[in-house]
Amino acid sequence: MRRAAAAPAGLEDRVCVAELSGQLVALRAAAVAAALPMARLARPPNRPPILEGLLSLPDGALPVLRLSHLLGLPDRPPTAASAILRLRGERPRGLLVDRVRGLQRVRADDLQPIEPGSSFADVAIAGLGVAGEPCLLLDPARLLLREEEARLDAFRALGDRRLADLGPEGP
Repeated sequence: MRRAAAAPAGLEDRVCVAELSGQLVALRAAAVAAALPMARLARPPNRPPILEGLLSLPDGALPVLRLSHLLGLPDRPPTAASAILRLRGERPRGLLVDRVRGLQRVRADDLQPIEPGSSFADVAIAGLGVAGEPCLLLDPARLLLREEEARLDAFRALGDRRLADLGPEGP
């Protein structure tokens, strides 16, 4: 068993907790730039199944990924409670979740190790309890394969070109 990558024992960290297909998942708060409300997404033809669509933002098109699909969980249609977790990083990405529960402080001692190979690409790096419910801590850097990243970059570039063709925002 490997120990979860975490802060030294006793130190606290914050995680963003979300509901996804009847389960709880969490990301380190430092990895999440914002929790955005569900919005209308552009759905380009021939998009890969992991791509819910592109969200038009002032700084460009944000690819929104079906986190449930990436984790092998049942996909649920978005609702008014759904949210998009915008990830930090040089490659902007959004993760579609059923609902955001909020931020929670966790101690490194609260993180339970997870067997290597128990999730695709070892994206689940630790387990923890949230209000008495099991929750998986995910590593967003492990969500996509290189080939998937390249394909999403192409869809984002397409979205950016379409936005540029529309010209500057109106009055």
